[in-house]
Amino acid sequence: MATRSVDLPVRSTVLLSILLLGAALPMSACSNDVTRRDVAESLTELVIVPRYETAAGSAEAMSDRIRILVSDPTEGRLEAARDSWREARSNWSRVQAYTLGPVMELRIPSLVDWWPIDESKINEALTRPEISADDVRETFAADQRGFSALEHLLFADGDGVLSRLQAGDDAYGQYVSALATVIADAVRLAANDWSGEYGESFSGSGDRAISENLAIADLVRVPVFLTETVGDMQLGVALGITKPKADLSAIPEGNAGAGVDDLAQYVHGIQDTYLGDTDGLGISDLIAQLSEDADQRMRDALTDAIDAIESLRGNSQPLRQVIETDPDAVARTRDAIKAVQIVLNTEIVSLLGVTIGFSDNDGDS
Repeated sequence: MATRSVDLPVRSTVLLSILLLGAALPMSACSNDVTRRDVAESLTELVIVPRYETAAGSAEAMSDRIRILVSDPTEGRLEAARDSWREARSNWSRVQAYTLGPVMELRIPSLVDWWPIDESKINEALTRPEISADDVRETFAADQRGFSALEHLLFADGDGVLSRLQAGDDAYGQYVSALATVIADAVRLAANDWSGEYGESFSGSGDRAISENLAIADLVRVPVFLTETVGDMQLGVALGITKPKADLSAIPEGNAGAGVDDLAQYVHGIQDTYLGDTDGLGISDLIAQLSEDADQRMRDALTDAIDAIESLRGNSQPLRQVIETDPDAVARTRDAIKAVQIVLNTEIVSLLGVTIGFSDNDGDS
């Protein structure tokens, strides 16, 4: 990831609804040179594990930068901490296309990436005499934790952050440090599981090897639900397409203005598993054996979606602001992301024999 809403499921909730439905996959579907096991093994080793490791490393770097800021607050250290938040958030968004396995079993999204946050609860927590990482992890609600809660505090308007820290506001410093620690610990836990036991199982080795059919099915299901979430429950609601009234709060974006980068990383993450590493295999290798035309359509859809998102970057504005100033460009981007969903949900699932099931927003639009 990781759906944000007023009366909408949280992105975390949507991803938690992706169950292993026991897809009935024809064993003969990939009887040519490249097998599903080959692809699962290659993607685990060359894409998923390295991406989670990058996400964990950047989250740990963010935690370190924030501790340095709190210990000696200066304008330069505040900017460094904010930059580290952006990088860590970007890397976490990149892995949303393969947010499965230990990430969901350990409910890591509730610690790392929940939306919407409750700003009143976050502000109320600042009245506590002391805040530790254990407090945040064990007693705070999900809407008081994660990247978005940290964004609310770290990117406050004006010079409020620096002045509070320089004035010795212990609760403020403890809260931002604790949030960063909890995020870093949770992402590291997921990365270690992928590097260890779960990654071995997913790639087909170890004592509890996952069926190659189920492994590939999960790598298709998660992007289907992710594109549906982004297209319908975020952009669709914000544009007033999938709900009667446009609602910008559906976009998981605060003062850091990371919404466009989130979109880019989601689609790049889908591209990660579809194309695979340049030295390895991806789902594309399975599809091309079954239909070169379908493979090309999927490649084109991903390219078009990335190009559309990159065109939004040219505005140099937060996503919510672009929706207000240039809704047509955002609508075109939504159409491009929905095109990715359509190819995935029709041609790719059909060729691979994957059963998708239902997501939390079925019937909402």
